[in-house]
Amino acid sequence: MPQKIQSALLVLLLVSLFATTSAAADEVDAALAAAERAVLAAQSAQPRGEAAQVLEQARRQWLAAGDARRKSDKLRLAEAAAANADLAHAKARLDAARESVESRAARNADLRRRLLVNEED
Repeated sequence: MPQKIQSALLVLLLVSLFATTSAAADEVDAALAAAERAVLAAQSAQPRGEAAQVLEQARRQWLAAGDARRKSDKLRLAEAAAANADLAHAKARLDAARESVESRAARNADLRRRLLVNEED
């Protein structure tokens, strides 16, 4: 095989190898960034109770993903972190909605009692 063809093939091989490695790194970076965004969003909902525990698990998974050595471990942990953070966020929002409903129900009950007392007078 002529020298020019060998050199061209070698260059093509190196470029494709670099592109594959770069794409894999981009995939890991994207997964880590998505996990970080999910953790921060869940944190902003100020979770309590079970939601706070799920958020803490997500935070640990996110940190472990950043420390993992293998790409597959990084991706698995980052995806788990994002999923758990989304769950924590949803639980926190559900808890807040329940509190709001309970507060409004108590307010309505108080208004009904007042109306009943005023009707008797």
